[in-house]
Amino acid sequence: MKNKYLETLLLYYEEEIMGEGYFIALSEHFIEPHQKEKMLLMAKVEGYAAKAILPLIRKYKLIPRANRLLKDIGKKGLKKVSHLTWEEFIHDIYVKFPKYLVEFDELERIAPESDIGMLKTLTDHEVAAIEFARLEMEGNTNSIDPLMQYMEN
Repeated sequence: MKNKYLETLLLYYEEEIMGEGYFIALSEHFIEPHQKEKMLLMAKVEGYAAKAILPLIRKYKLIPRANRLLKDIGKKGLKKVSHLTWEEFIHDIYVKFPKYLVEFDELERIAPESDIGMLKTLTDHEVAAIEFARLEMEGNTNSIDPLMQYMEN
């Protein structure tokens, strides 16, 4: 069980760095200034989540791939969504991101008790992203509030 936990922990850490690159690419893709700003904020949230679990990566002496490489991999993810409008993309977040909550919950179930507090940060960032998408779909002008609150905690 420990090997599966450590492999998954490393993967999820790397995926957060990839996510940072992904949202940076999206900030360059979308045209409207508010869209660009929101994607850069999402990139910051991804980076915040990665930094929150970095102590676990170090604790277990895991060796992630270089951040630059991971961000470049993430940027390539733009190809999968570049055809979507802003509204379609936001809806895509709202529909697809809840699956990550399930994955993070599974990681918490196999984690040592001492790691769970830091792992909750992964779950919390996904909750904030989903809430952002929900508010954005509703046209709420304060849609970034969940993202900002997440990084304040």
